[in-house]
Amino acid sequence: MALAPRPPTHRHWSALRTYLQPLDDEQMELDEFLKNWDVSREELAFICDCSLTTVHHWFSQGEHRRIPSEKHKQRLALAHHIWVTAESEPEYLQTLRQMYHKKFRRKPLS
Repeated sequence: MALAPRPPTHRHWSALRTYLQPLDDEQMELDEFLKNWDVSREELAFICDCSLTTVHHWFSQGEHRRIPSEKHKQRLALAHHIWVTAESEPEYLQTLRQMYHKKFRRKPLS
């Protein structure tokens, strides 16, 4: 028996705003992020949702040098926020997330 969809409560919206807030308000400079996290350029491209070429330009010198955009800095702040939060997350929440991930992961077709 399927349950009917339910509207999100104030508590749901508040929790969502808390997690989305770094995207709206916070930015993190690339050098600050790299002082906290040892990641590869490929991983930076994944975090910032950009190409590896773009990341290479952040580290280049001269006329081809680029700086991370506001969107990239927001994603760095979000990754930092999530990773710091994950370090202090109670073990039971980690277990629940893993159970949820396993339950809803699609099974390969035979």
